[in-house]
Amino acid sequence: MSQRRVIVAVTIVALLLFVPAISGYQGGVYNRAYGCNCHSQTGSTAASVGISGLPTSYDAGDLYQLTVSVTGGVSGSGGGFSLEVNKGTVSIGAGQTLVKVNNQGNSATHTMAGNSYRSWSFDWSAPSQGAGLVTFEVAGMTSNGNGGTSGDRWATSMVQIPENIPANNPPSVANVLLSPNNAVTMETLTLSYSFSDPDNDQESGSEITWYRDSQALPQGTVVGLSVPSSETAKGQEWYAMVKPSDGDDFGSVVSSNTVTIINTPPTLTTPTITPSSPEETDNLTAAFSTSDDDQDILTTEIRWYLDGVMAVEFNDDTTIPSIATREGDEWRVEVTVSDGDDMVTRSSQIMTVGEIADVNNPPEISTIAISPSQPLTGDDLQLVYTTQDQENDAITTTQIEWLMDGIPTVYDSVTIPSEATAKGQVWEAKIRVNDGKDWSSWYQQTVSIANTPPIVESLTITPIEVYTSDDILAEYSFSDADGDPLENPLITWSKNGVIQTEFNGVNPLPAQYTAKGDIWAVSIKANDGESFSQANSEVVVVVQNSLPVLSIDEIPDNLTFVNTELTQLAIAPLFTDADNDSVDSTIYWLRNGFREGTLDNMTTVPAAYFGAGQTWTLTIAYHDNDGPPQQFIHTLEIDNLVPTARIEVLSTNLWDGEIILVDGGKSIDYDGVVVNYLWEYQDSSGNLVSLIGEQIEIIGSGTIGIILTVEDDLGLTATTTRVIQTSQGPSASGLIASNEPTGVELTWQWTGDLAEFAILRNGEEVAVTSEYTFTDKPIIAGPTSYTINPVIDNQTLIAGSTSIVDFDVAILTDSTSSVSDTGGFVLGVMLLIASIGVISLGLLQRRESDE
Repeated sequence: MSQRRVIVAVTIVALLLFVPAISGYQGGVYNRAYGCNCHSQTGSTAASVGISGLPTSYDAGDLYQLTVSVTGGVSGSGGGFSLEVNKGTVSIGAGQTLVKVNNQGNSATHTMAGNSYRSWSFDWSAPSQGAGLVTFEVAGMTSNGNGGTSGDRWATSMVQIPENIPANNPPSVANVLLSPNNAVTMETLTLSYSFSDPDNDQESGSEITWYRDSQALPQGTVVGLSVPSSETAKGQEWYAMVKPSDGDDFGSVVSSNTVTIINTPPTLTTPTITPSSPEETDNLTAAFSTSDDDQDILTTEIRWYLDGVMAVEFNDDTTIPSIATREGDEWRVEVTVSDGDDMVTRSSQIMTVGEIADVNNPPEISTIAISPSQPLTGDDLQLVYTTQDQENDAITTTQIEWLMDGIPTVYDSVTIPSEATAKGQVWEAKIRVNDGKDWSSWYQQTVSIANTPPIVESLTITPIEVYTSDDILAEYSFSDADGDPLENPLITWSKNGVIQTEFNGVNPLPAQYTAKGDIWAVSIKANDGESFSQANSEVVVVVQNSLPVLSIDEIPDNLTFVNTELTQLAIAPLFTDADNDSVDSTIYWLRNGFREGTLDNMTTVPAAYFGAGQTWTLTIAYHDNDGPPQQFIHTLEIDNLVPTARIEVLSTNLWDGEIILVDGGKSIDYDGVVVNYLWEYQDSSGNLVSLIGEQIEIIGSGTIGIILTVEDDLGLTATTTRVIQTSQGPSASGLIASNEPTGVELTWQWTGDLAEFAILRNGEEVAVTSEYTFTDKPIIAGPTSYTINPVIDNQTLIAGSTSIVDFDVAILTDSTSSVSDTGGFVLGVMLLIASIGVISLGLLQRRESDE
């Protein structure tokens, strides 16, 4: 026993010596993209390793799904890999068990579970913008599965991916507006515009060139977006040219509107009369001052009014002598000043000679503005102003006038609703106020309604799921507050993060330029001819696998094999795939919803399988092992033909009131069986009678209409009619019964040919005779009914019968039995002998069994 144990122990130790000291890196190893020394290269077939899913150039910050695959090498399915990347971050998704990543996120390798594969997937997040060239290094191994380090084969590869730096798109400007539109000498000109950039770059380095009387001013003459009043003069024409820049490229030059510096009306102070409280002995003198911003030569008119009537004799006099005044006179002076283009008229207060004057200063508009200062179509215009009064008098009345393009409007409040405005209009607000005694001067402010950029309301891609064979259509909707017709939008297509400039403006994108796995994005900006929408709308779609297409000859919706030469139903499905993928398919045939397994994958169905009224469904499931499963379903009905109803009259004699035998048995259903027969006819009383059954008996007289409706086993019905004519048939009559010694003697008359007569006593047939007389031998006396029914050709007549009721049978005949006493005795003896024999046989068998 001990020797056996020693042998076993030595054997175990020897086996352990054959186990390798290490099992290699079955759980993977990081940072070995250059290969390893732990596995030999003794495998006979060279291996190769590659990385799929990498873009030709990466977009900063984007996530890519990569797959490392090793091919060739030794036979088997086992392998491993080690990958390193110098920029970006490697990661794995939730539930991933075949790949692991180091803490730094720059190296990935297989896990223990992953060493039975030769393809591994993981994610890589591209680095931030400006990182430049990214280098991937990978080593992949094919193992022979012997648990050792020999006989394997591995390979290495390096891939470099540049950063995608999209081409810069030049910016554009719109709504270039120089305001105010009706500027005067002392007003500052202000330039405004809307800057737009397809790449959402900020404005940087835009150039503005100012023009005065069509001559460009040297750069630096005007600084910024405003022209001070010191640079302008009456009659000059000003405009600006804007050349937008995003710091990299200049866009198209856009010109502003031209503003002509118009005449500034002269300034006239409100005239006053001195002294303020004149007496009859005082001269009245008009005091006022004038000026003109344009330095125009001014002309002045003075008009004096006494008690409201112009005193023309004092026109243009500044003084009224005292000899022309008297106590109680009311004097007012009105002064008009003109610079040749515009005139201003102002009036003094009324002065009463001999009274103490209450001197009032008219109110003033201290500030005036229209908000917003650069309105768009959808903006309400709001007149904002403040007033002041030297005597702090309350403003009692405000008068507002709005002019649109110089034409007065009906609006007289501080607000103009946006519905009343339109792009390109120039709105001017004029206002003056009254303190209960005097009006202020008129003040005005002007704005121009600028273009409102359009808005992209929606952007979608059709179809929602794009396949290789699909054109990609960008569907969009725009809106424009100005109601401008929308011109060609700015459509940009990007593939895998790279702008494809050759497709700018193309819609739809033809399918021939797409491939399975492409990531396409379309962005769009609306265009109203002056400006693009501010926001850039974008939709991204991944091109899916193109689904296989099934072509099949037309299959009928209804089918019948009755009275045709059809022997089978045949189909010829043809599959095509835009990606040239192999297509797997399965054919099922269902009869009345239940699968007919013997027809699986069959393209022909023999006629024997089909039955009337059946519903057949053909289902063809097919797929290309990449896209979702497809299914073709077609339902066809096996027609149920309408049965044919036929009426056959079996009775030879059609007599009034007699039974007529009618048969529907020759009705036929070519694709089934007739299961129900419904008859209708009118009886002798005119009542409609309904009967069921294949064969019926009817009783009537005269013309009888017969209707037969037959129904097949699937519920289809057919109806036919037939009319028969009955006539008076032969009849028995004059039935007489008499009590005779031999019995009851019956006699009657008959009008027809030879016949037999059934004799019925109290409804029970007792005899049949061909004579016209019969002697009955009843065994019971008393009231008895007799009926004579003629029988012709096996047809018992009903209407042709004759009866007698409650005939008093007086003779009781002897009852004779048909069984004799001797016969009964013999039968009894035979039964007794048989019983004794059976009992004796049973006793003998029991005795034998006991022995």
